[in-house]
Amino acid sequence: MRAAAVTVVLLALTGCSGGGGAETDPGAAAAGPATGTWQDMSPAPIVGRSGAATAWTGKELLVWGGGNCKANPCQNDNVDPLADGAAYNPVSDTWRKLAAAPLSPRTGSASGWTGKELLIWGGGVGTTDVFADGAAYDPAADTWRPIAPSPLTPRRTRGTWTGKELVVWGGRDIVNTHYYADGAAYDPATNTWRALSTGPLPARDRVAAEWTGKEVVFWGGGTSQDAYGDGAAYDPATDKWRALAPAPFAPRFVGSSWTGTEILYWGGEDWAQVFNDGAAYNPATNTWRPLAAGPLSGRVGTAQAWSGRELLIWGGTPGTFNNYLADGAAYDPATDRWRRIPTWTGRFSSGVWDGKEMIVWGGIVPTGAPGKTVDVKSAADGRRYVP
Repeated sequence: MRAAAVTVVLLALTGCSGGGGAETDPGAAAAGPATGTWQDMSPAPIVGRSGAATAWTGKELLVWGGGNCKANPCQNDNVDPLADGAAYNPVSDTWRKLAAAPLSPRTGSASGWTGKELLIWGGGVGTTDVFADGAAYDPAADTWRPIAPSPLTPRRTRGTWTGKELVVWGGRDIVNTHYYADGAAYDPATNTWRALSTGPLPARDRVAAEWTGKEVVFWGGGTSQDAYGDGAAYDPATDKWRALAPAPFAPRFVGSSWTGTEILYWGGEDWAQVFNDGAAYNPATNTWRPLAAGPLSGRVGTAQAWSGRELLIWGGTPGTFNNYLADGAAYDPATDRWRRIPTWTGRFSSGVWDGKEMIVWGGIVPTGAPGKTVDVKSAADGRRYVP
């Protein structure tokens, strides 16, 4: 079977594999002892899940939708889709439930935080249905509103907030096994959509996308048969695209983080193997540089967050459902060096940075002994990592 994969801002599992990849740790000695601390989060008022729409508002972590695992493997077609959500305040260590949404249960939605609302569009239910509707949630008023109909066909996909629009590009109709190379942008101020011009990239799903302040940079992703190693940048002001310079590492499905100068990519998988290398892309110069070797083994399904100084990476799996990784590391692009993060319970998950710590909640955890054939469940607990 094929390797499981996870998004950095959204967890989207697609299969399992005995994927290999490099297990050597050439940067382990240089990383030194683990630093920082983990703090438990109070219990959430919602069930555990993965594939949820999440956002940090500046005050709360918002979690909506996603799926609760039925059994191993925990894939999109093997979860109970959800239509509820909750908000977590790290200052008071408290949760509150969100008001009922006008959307049906789903996983794999595009989402983005506007500074006022959480925008949600698309998604699906297993292999039986995909959606083209959406809604906006205002946490200050605890209210929802439907958003205007999109020009895009129903799909699972990802969204990127530009400061003005939610840009949605690519994705997959899992019901009809179709991949897309089109996109659209939603403006919440006018409640309108516009179609994006045609870009240079072939159709794909699970593409890494980052807003740089000028462009949305897309890289990698692929289909159920292939992983891609190309990318392109879209300028919403001119509605034009440009191709990225060739990357110095292998094609893959991978997470990404924008530092203000570079986009950092690390780890990921290509259906056949997992990786423990990375690279940084500078959009101003259209150039790449490889990252120094780190202390972590190859993996997918990691929680990642940019702290303003370091890329934090924690957890994941080496590509199988019988081995969950509980270690992590932080990468400093200014020095091109790594340091270790203390261990915690191994799991698939995603992370957000709240200004002083990385919040990791939910995801998928094993129910048996490490290294054994195990079942899995959706986690409903979490911790906060303070560097």
